[in-house]
Amino acid sequence: MLSSRFFSAKSDFDECIARIYAWYDQKIIDRPPVRFHHHNVEYEKHRAIAGPWKTAEERWLDLDFQIRTFTDSLQGATFLGETFPVFWPNLSAVVYNLFLGQRPDFDDVTAWVHPCVNDLDHLPPLKVQRENRYYRAVEQLTAKALAVAEGKFLVGYTDMYAGIDCTAALRGAEQMCLDLIMHPDGLKNLIQTAFTEYTEVYSRFDATLKSHRQLSVTWMNLPSFETFNVLACDFAVNISPAHFDELCLPAIRREAECYVHNVFHVDGKGVAKNIDSILTLPNLAAIQWVQGYGIDQPILQWIPLIEKIQQAGKSVIVDLVPAELDAFMRRVDPTGIMLWINAEPEHQTEILQKVTHW
Repeated sequence: MLSSRFFSAKSDFDECIARIYAWYDQKIIDRPPVRFHHHNVEYEKHRAIAGPWKTAEERWLDLDFQIRTFTDSLQGATFLGETFPVFWPNLSAVVYNLFLGQRPDFDDVTAWVHPCVNDLDHLPPLKVQRENRYYRAVEQLTAKALAVAEGKFLVGYTDMYAGIDCTAALRGAEQMCLDLIMHPDGLKNLIQTAFTEYTEVYSRFDATLKSHRQLSVTWMNLPSFETFNVLACDFAVNISPAHFDELCLPAIRREAECYVHNVFHVDGKGVAKNIDSILTLPNLAAIQWVQGYGIDQPILQWIPLIEKIQQAGKSVIVDLVPAELDAFMRRVDPTGIMLWINAEPEHQTEILQKVTHW
């Protein structure tokens, strides 16, 4: 496995991994971990299609371009704190749906799919198509990255969501809400069918990465020597906590049981209304709290939620801006906290010094 002995991009790699592992267990070695990043930053910059491609999809599937763009971004970059250089073989958050054969519409930053399951009593074939262009692209993108990664950066998993949010993309969120009332058994069967091959697909990519001495790491930039997964259920914003417990929780629990380290991506207050149930999931190391924008900022209004998660014995990823840091540290116990801070490089050392004295 990787260590600072042969990872030139980050001389403090071993120390940072130790902080991450302490954080998984709601402990602190010398300070809470800090990642210099903020959530969804990759979606905030418009990337116009400029090059030989006729469509956005052509650019996404230009694998050499994807690798070159990433490696170029490493030139002169610094990775202070628990910020790791990670290549993420990304074809958007609906990539598992693409593996199942759903057709995408790519734009400059992501991809969208149109519902394709029209009848819960007569499901279309929902098998992972290992020869389709998207599955092959992720395989090849992973292989190309691994070929040049040694000592320079980590290579992670693509963005695989095979549970409730995958089903919502197959069926359509509005129709799923109706199904929950009118055809719950058929909906549960669709969720199970879509999930059937997920662990096998994950294991294939995991074996490829581990054979190259890579750690488990995703878009969340949290390395693990074991298996790691990001749990999510953005669909939960549409339904009541009772329906979340009936429909979503069993599927998410089944997924969580497959991994040593799980972090649940709680995307706003519409998902957070289910926090009591989420906190019961097995192998749950932490919650990533995403407060959103506008009236859902600043972070200080969410301290009761953060403290509730801490009191349940789980860690928390908190996304804040530098101006909020001092007030946040005065009011919150650092145990189990990981900070994501969008700070310019010239301010990062000072922030780490502050957090060391928290």
